[in-house]
Order: sequence, then structure tokens, then C-alpha cells
Amino acid sequence: MERECGTVRLRSGHHMPSVGFGTWNPEAGPMYEAVRHALDIGYRLFDTAPSYGTEEVLGRALRDSGVPRDDVFLTTKFPRDSEHGVRDSLECSLRRLGVDYVDLWLIHWPTIDGAHIETWRKFIDVKSSGRVLVTGVSNFSPRQIDELSSITGHVPEVNQVKWSPALHDPEVLEHSRTSAVALQGYSPLRASNVGHALLDRIAKRSGATVPQVVLRWNLEHGVTALSRSTSFAHIEENFGASDLKLTQREIAAIDRISHAARRIRGRGGDRPLGPP
Repeated sequence: MERECGTVRLRSGHHMPSVGFGTWNPEAGPMYEAVRHALDIGYRLFDTAPSYGTEEVLGRALRDSGVPRDDVFLTTKFPRDSEHGVRDSLECSLRRLGVDYVDLWLIHWPTIDGAHIETWRKFIDVKSSGRVLVTGVSNFSPRQIDELSSITGHVPEVNQVKWSPALHDPEVLEHSRTSAVALQGYSPLRASNVGHALLDRIAKRSGATVPQVVLRWNLEHGVTALSRSTSFAHIEENFGASDLKLTQREIAAIDRISHAARRIRGRGGDRPLGPP
């Protein structure tokens, strides 16, 4: 796994864009128009899931945009409480998206009873069909990934987790690097305190915004940043994070935000550094 020219090169050789657009919570605004605008300005990684209710909207926006299918990296997921089997669930997602394949398919959540291990075995089989290019997991801990890998002999290529300065975990990063499991970070802004004084100082120094600083910090760690907005201005602002430069000193200072967050949570705080 390596970063190069705005992409992450996965173990299989596929290139995943470093900046992505999330489509969770469609009730908050016009998702179709938001996706079309994101495509127009250059986003090429899009994330959805059956539970988001946005697969059809995303697929329609992609078709209407005129952007070639092969230029876009599409991600969807297998629901933990799916009524369908693994193959049937994938086919349902493909029909809703209106595509022949997805670039990345994830097990959305691990299960308490370990049923995700059998699901992962089926993922491995389905990958050979050509309907999925890359398989991975979401919301898995390093221990759960190691268990999955040791039992099945197949390591996920991607792990999508909630990631922000307040949730920074060096052990998770190190595990990602040593096991070559690419990290995708969702809710980087929702899980951040955008009013944090340090982030504000860095933003003013660089002539950027705090959301851009947070997203660029993700990229500096090799973590794909999945932001979401239905505001055209915010979509453009978030995409601009790719052009921002942070110093190693600033990156290290942002890393330390998580230590303060853990101390607050240890005193009984719940999500102290950002909105839910």
C-alpha cells in the first residue's frame, strides 16, 4: 500500500482516490445535486451503503454526469442485518447503482457472534466473479482484522473507520501500515471540534479553513478522507484540502488532540470534541 499522486495503491494494484465523497443521511439535503456537483469538480471516490438509501441516487447522478464509469471508484457495503445472502445483497446493490461492478465492497460492521468470518469467506468467493474489484471491512478493530485474516488466510485491503484528530490512534495507524490494510476515514469533520484553537491557528497560518486542515491531516497520514455535504460551497472547500500543505510539526500537534479527548472521555464525557 502506498500513496501516489492523490491515490492510495492497494495490495491488489488498484488505485483508490485519497479524497472521497460520502452520501450518508440523504434527508439533510439534495443528495443528487450534491453528487453531480462533486463529480463536476473532480471527486472520483464515492461511498454509499444500502442503509444510507442513496445507492439509486448515486447511480443516477453518475449516469447523468457523463463521467465514464471506469473513472469513478464506487464503494458500497454488505449490511450486518441483511435479509439477503451475500451474493444476493451484492446484486441488489448493483441494480440500485445501475452498474456492472463496484470497485470496493465492505462488510459494514463486525458481528458479536463472529458471523462476519463466514461472510468474509463468501466475500472472497464473490470477488472471483468480477462484480467486485476490491474487498474490505468497515468498523473493524486491528484485533478483529487479524482474527479474520488468520482464520481465512485473506487480509482485507481496506478498513473504513471513523477518523478525526480527536480519534487519532497511532496503534491503528501502525497496524494499517504493517498489515497493508488501507484506512478510509469517515466523519472526519462531524467527529472533530472545528472550533479547536490549534486547528484555527493552523488554518489562519495557511490561509485555509479548519475543515481543510482536518481533511489534509487525514491525507498526511495516508488515510482516505470521506467528507459529506450538500452545500456546493462546502463540497468545493473540502475538495480544496488536497492542495493544502501542513508541516510535520503541525501534524504532530494535531495528533496530540486525541490525548486531550481521551482524558475528557475518561471523566465521563461523551463526544466532547464535536457534534454527534
